[in-house]
Amino acid sequence: MKYFLLLGVMGIMSCASQPSKRDFERDQVKDIVIGKTTQRQVYDVFGEPIYYGSRGDDESWWMYVHTVSRNSESLSLYFDKEGRVKDVLYSPFRKSLSEKMQAKR
Repeated sequence: MKYFLLLGVMGIMSCASQPSKRDFERDQVKDIVIGKTTQRQVYDVFGEPIYYGSRGDDESWWMYVHTVSRNSESLSLYFDKEGRVKDVLYSPFRKSLSEKMQAKR
């Protein structure tokens, strides 16, 4: 019985979102050079990505998300088959979506 309880707790905990180790310094994001910066360099600066995957054999992607209270930001990186940055999407969100929508009224 204790074994199943432990498995259940571990399963629930693995579903919880895990924040990245720190927020993104804009200068660090600006230092990423398309076609030059490697996955290893990104990992050394930003750590383990929250999400990652691949599209076929020639592209992979990593995503970092940092959230504190109602402020969040995301960093998505796409890599070519050689492991070099192909594209970068950085989105600093400083207001919740509902606050942004209310401001447009």
